[in-house]
Amino acid sequence: MKVASTRFLHVANGTSTTNTMDLAGMPGARSIWADPLYEGPVPDVSDEELLEVRKRYLSSEDEDIDPMIDLRTWRQMIAAHDAYDELVLWYEHDLFDQLNLIQVLGYIRARVPAVKPVSLICIGSFPGRPDFKGLGELTPDELAPLLETRQRVDDRQYDVAERAWKAFRAPTPEPLEALRHSDLSPLPFLAPALERFLQDYPWTVDGLSRTERRLLQLAEEGPINVSAVFPRMHVDEVYHVSDLSLAFLVDTLARTSPPLLASAPRQGAVGPMAVLRGTVSLTEAGREVLSGRRDRVALGIDRWLGGVHLHDGADLWRWDDRRRTVTRR
Repeated sequence: MKVASTRFLHVANGTSTTNTMDLAGMPGARSIWADPLYEGPVPDVSDEELLEVRKRYLSSEDEDIDPMIDLRTWRQMIAAHDAYDELVLWYEHDLFDQLNLIQVLGYIRARVPAVKPVSLICIGSFPGRPDFKGLGELTPDELAPLLETRQRVDDRQYDVAERAWKAFRAPTPEPLEALRHSDLSPLPFLAPALERFLQDYPWTVDGLSRTERRLLQLAEEGPINVSAVFPRMHVDEVYHVSDLSLAFLVDTLARTSPPLLASAPRQGAVGPMAVLRGTVSLTEAGREVLSGRRDRVALGIDRWLGGVHLHDGADLWRWDDRRRTVTRR
């Protein structure tokens, strides 16, 4: 594919990747599409309504930002298709990226003319980096040659993305459970990412999500600095928890009744940074849940997983790890 005279719009999974593009001198305009969709409500509503839903949720996470501006800007950059000759998507294998990829592909198909080239770079490994986590860790010299590896997005990929995006926003996990057993090969990293997402439902054995269990296990060594916990949360190559996500999770588990974690935020710090610079340790209730003697859900739950709202008094879906499926109980 020609590069020199092409007006590119690069849409990436975050500013870490676009900053590296700048350092590499990569031609074209840059934008991102990077909503933490594995957290908070993602109901099956119109895109305009979803913008408002995500604005309210993300703003509650950090009052210092206005994510609505970014969410709208991401869409406006893509919708202004006369400003570019080719749209290039830069994503990787993990859950964060795969959810954004299925959303952005649906948005593109509905708003960008079919004759406009849309290409995809999506990798799960990189030569010389056995512990590869993502595009953001690559150097400019490593990232730049990937542009030549881009592949044109085809109808099969759009079809899979649209089906997955619909199932992800359903009010029960059944459509997503069925989808991951269908042919998702046009987007080869999607099936394992969706299974990892379903593993964040409460487990049948203790009511903990997989991510919650990992945090409690690390806190059992405590008091431990949250900054030391953060890199150790990333043993799972499919699921990448952000620093703000970790701060929210610590706060949630410290507010159950009784608390599962004892959190000691750093004095003088404000907002999520106070938690991230503090320490955590396991409470006695946390030990009981972690050992399976107590059910985490019995301590109260109010969580969204895509379009599914798990809360007290509602039908509760759980992950059955023995059967590798979501079940209602």
